[in-house]
Amino acid sequence: MLEVSGKEAKAQYPDDSMIVDDFIWALKDACRTRYKKALNDPAPLKAETHFFLSKDRMSAYACVLPPENDGDGLTLEKFMEDMYCEGIHYGVLQEEIPQEFALGYLHIFPAARGKPFQTGEDGKVTELFQRRKNMGLEVQNGSEVDFTEGAQLQPIKKGGVICLIRPPRAGTDGMDVTGQEIPSPQTVSAFVPQGKNTVIGRGGQALIARVDGILYIENDRFCIHEQKIIDGDLDQFQGTLQISGNLYIGGNVDGGVDIQASGDIIINGKVGRARVMSTNGTIRVQQGIHGTDGETFITAACQVQSPMMEWARIEAGTSVIAEVILNSIIRCGGTVYAMSGRGMIADSQIQAGDSVLCMRIGNLAGGRSQFSVGYPPHIPELWKKLKADVANVQSTFEKLWEPITALRKKGTRISDEEEALLEQLVEQRDLCTEKRKSLAAELKAVNKTLDKKSRGRIRCEKLYPALDVQIGRSTEEITTIEENCNIHVEENRILLK
Repeated sequence: MLEVSGKEAKAQYPDDSMIVDDFIWALKDACRTRYKKALNDPAPLKAETHFFLSKDRMSAYACVLPPENDGDGLTLEKFMEDMYCEGIHYGVLQEEIPQEFALGYLHIFPAARGKPFQTGEDGKVTELFQRRKNMGLEVQNGSEVDFTEGAQLQPIKKGGVICLIRPPRAGTDGMDVTGQEIPSPQTVSAFVPQGKNTVIGRGGQALIARVDGILYIENDRFCIHEQKIIDGDLDQFQGTLQISGNLYIGGNVDGGVDIQASGDIIINGKVGRARVMSTNGTIRVQQGIHGTDGETFITAACQVQSPMMEWARIEAGTSVIAEVILNSIIRCGGTVYAMSGRGMIADSQIQAGDSVLCMRIGNLAGGRSQFSVGYPPHIPELWKKLKADVANVQSTFEKLWEPITALRKKGTRISDEEEALLEQLVEQRDLCTEKRKSLAAELKAVNKTLDKKSRGRIRCEKLYPALDVQIGRSTEEITTIEENCNIHVEENRILLK
């Protein structure tokens, strides 16, 4: 009878199969004990309720054993009282028990079910931007700039959402059939990567930008390098746009606008007719400088970077990095690089404090370029100017000497007008003498700088004429096609290889 009832219970509640099997073993043992007692003692044995709890106390099963020796039966009320006394208080199957109880003795059925705890959800952070490191624009050499990849920067406006934050959701505690609480596992908040210039907003559900700027990751936290952000093109601004700090322009710059920033300037589009100046940083123009002769000026305290530079006047405190330079005037304190892409410089004037490194100079159409390398850009210019000034002063001095000599020869026969003229000529001569001394001192200082050995050079794989080269006081005109050039100076002579 117990086996049949147990089989039915397991069929109806397959997840409780092990509980039912264990209960059957306990019931069989109880039946054997009652049977022996009834044989040895003819006194009546009333019906007896047995309960069985699962190991986790989340289920309680019941079975009523029949009376022996004409003992009393068991009422439903007595069954419920017995269950209460056994400590089964929670999850009692009030509706099902009367039906199950009515099926009689040796019937196995569930009497109570506990409530399992409901697991909550840990907090979660969804990042809406890539984790890019803080990248300075200035690089050590031209090979470190890849214009095809773009400036790997992430501009963001004040109030922009960086991360979505889902707060933790607590679970629900459970309870076993004895009324013991089963706590739900503790949920935890997610780590929010909040760094410099970011705040938690929107009721704690978002990490947002506190300022305009460039987003980057540092020490596993999102930070913002404060920077003025201009979306789209800038071509209608009247006057001078002055920015304290860094500036990011998402589009093109044209229309004769004048821009000044104290920090780095990034222009994600092109530059046309404009003046752009960074007083303390680097300028990067992502899609090229396509200027207008005499109307495009780019000036940076550090570097200027752009894949194309044409019809522009460019000044950089350190170096200039490009892929193509055409019809432009370049001045920089360091090196001019054109080592990627076409790597070409043509029809341009370059003054570089260090060197010019490129793949190609000139093109099949001809033209002429002028390169001065190896010394601060102003030094060769100043040397030429001082030499010319000295020559002019000397010429003036010599022109004054002849009339002064002629007037002095007259001695006492000189007229009052001639004497006044002589005084003027002598005064002019004395001024020329002082000017000549001053120029000589300046020229001596410049020559001292030029006497220092220069490491400046011009390297290229292919050179098309014509190219005028100046390294210090040495000059050379190259009028032939050359290959694998390493133009430098040795013993005041310019060598091509």
